[in-house]
Amino acid sequence: MTNNQSTREININLSQLSLKLRQVSGFLFSKKKWIVIALVLGSAIGALVSVLTPVKYVSRVTFVVEESKVSGGGLAAIAGQFGFDLAGSSGGGIFAGDNILLFLKSESLCRKTLLSPYNNSSTITLADKYAEVCKWKDKWASNAKIGDISFPQESKRPLTRIEDSLMRKILKKIIEDDLSVVKPDKKATFIEVKSVMRDERLAKQFTSKLVAIATEKYVDSKIKLKAINVNRLQRRADSLAALLNAKTYTSAQSQQVLIDVNPALRSMPIGAEISARDKTMIATIYTEVVKNLEVSKVSMSQETPTIEMVDTDSITLKEEKIKLSIGIIVGAGVFFILTIVGLILAYWWTATVSKSSPI
Repeated sequence: MTNNQSTREININLSQLSLKLRQVSGFLFSKKKWIVIALVLGSAIGALVSVLTPVKYVSRVTFVVEESKVSGGGLAAIAGQFGFDLAGSSGGGIFAGDNILLFLKSESLCRKTLLSPYNNSSTITLADKYAEVCKWKDKWASNAKIGDISFPQESKRPLTRIEDSLMRKILKKIIEDDLSVVKPDKKATFIEVKSVMRDERLAKQFTSKLVAIATEKYVDSKIKLKAINVNRLQRRADSLAALLNAKTYTSAQSQQVLIDVNPALRSMPIGAEISARDKTMIATIYTEVVKNLEVSKVSMSQETPTIEMVDTDSITLKEEKIKLSIGIIVGAGVFFILTIVGLILAYWWTATVSKSSPI
């Protein structure tokens, strides 16, 4: 008895649902004129958006960092053959792990890039060109508090308070919308830097200069102490070389005087002996300094990381723009869905009000 009653209730509910669907379908069919108008209006708006949206250019640079592992002796070499790293080669440097993703999108690095010259024959910076492309220059010029702004190159002078405030606006726009730093493959060490901007040359220059400044800063930080030691040894070697040359000429002159000296003067050979001794001592010290200098140079070259550019931009960049067909389809689809939802809500509201109103 209960099963029959449940089956009867299910059939009634299904029939009611089918009736409601037919009523809604009939209502929507009666409003087909509004649906057609929505489709036409959505297509027109989608086409207008695709036409008015400016073309953006995509600049990509892919690189990989190759570092030499620190040797830990014979035991580390043997362990390395079995997949163990006893030398502790995985450091916590700037480019280690996901640090590079944050480093390349840091404000200081982007600021340094934006304050670099746009081209060799012009004094404008990348920041000036970016503000001009975004139509911000005209707005700033019409503002009495800002006026005509030209960002100086980093080496020229520091930014003023207004210039720094405007620079922060540019940096926020680039970091949040235009710049992307990702690892295409989580298992690989490849880094892809991508910028999307409205000017082709600006996008290309910003990406290439950002990567160049970042890699230069990274290499300098890796070999900073080694470079200081090499420069100190090089100055010492140059100083000793000059002193050794001077002592060589002095020793030669002393030997010449010794040949012509009177045999009765026994003290004359002492000067020549002292000069020869000083020359030998300086030559010995010079040999050790040069040896240490060459060892330091080899050590610095071994620790210098190699930045390998895997993929760079071609002459023409990829264009990023909404296609006209895509704009029409998306616009029509959005307006169609909104119209259907609106008509269903209107039908539901009408049916609810008519039921709740007294007879």
